[in-house]
Amino acid sequence: MENVLSNRNYFRQAPALVNGNYSLSGAESSLFYALLTEIDMNDKDFKDYTFTKKQLEQKLGISTNTTQLRATAKSLMRKVFEIVHDKDDWELMGFSYFSYKEGVFTCRFDKAMKPYLLELKQYALADIRQILQIKSEYSKRIYLMLKDRRKHGERKLNIEELYAQLEVPKSYHRYADFKRKVLLQSVKDINKYTDLEIKNIGTIKKPKYFEEHKPSRKVEAVTFYFKKNQNDLKAFIEIIREVYANQALYESKNGRMLKCSDKGLLYYADSALEWLDKDAALKEWEWLHEHREKLYCFQTNLLDMMESS
Repeated sequence: MENVLSNRNYFRQAPALVNGNYSLSGAESSLFYALLTEIDMNDKDFKDYTFTKKQLEQKLGISTNTTQLRATAKSLMRKVFEIVHDKDDWELMGFSYFSYKEGVFTCRFDKAMKPYLLELKQYALADIRQILQIKSEYSKRIYLMLKDRRKHGERKLNIEELYAQLEVPKSYHRYADFKRKVLLQSVKDINKYTDLEIKNIGTIKKPKYFEEHKPSRKVEAVTFYFKKNQNDLKAFIEIIREVYANQALYESKNGRMLKCSDKGLLYYADSALEWLDKDAALKEWEWLHEHREKLYCFQTNLLDMMESS
């Protein structure tokens, strides 16, 4: 077995897992998301994922040691991911195996997680490089929850349900504290680090980044309104290269079908040897980005993850 982490940066989670009840530390979530990137979209079963400490450090952009990794693996093994379908229908699951032998780490997901990580028809797709820049674990989770509603551009979140989903400590259950430490921090992190932009529905002088639903004296829910971050051409190109390599994209301005190699190079589908030069490729990438909601690869995969804002 080859002990190499892939160069994939994107990971997928089913909506049920995105909206599940669980809480991870920074080290746990970094390891968890790194392992999720190892799952290929065509995998039909889990594999034993193997890697060295150096490879994981390169993936995460950090320095660590085997003692720290052992502690993180042990704590992650104890964490439970709860999927709640209704009050009488729920599942508890997690990791089933971690080991370290002769300089190589091996891990395995519990088979109960297969419906939420493998052969997904609907999923939230995220870039680990964006996730890793965010320090707040609450911000990471709320970002993924918004990604789960990427096509709608808005999401209403019930406050009491959020307490459970994020496993927020009782000390944060006072709404004013939760708003300041979780909701407003999430807005700041998402707008700064991710491909989503939460809209200001207030004014420049009095910004307001979510609607508060207050049927009585208590805020019971909030609604975020968001759009695609327009500064994401580079991310768009990387997603096409990584997820849709060598698939039909869309016709160029001159009517020829465009494809992208796994190296990120554009070429015409009727001539795999005819690569576009740098200047021509940039113009075509901008054309594809402008018409991203029409791309054939998105329609084929039932995913319009680059919907227009």
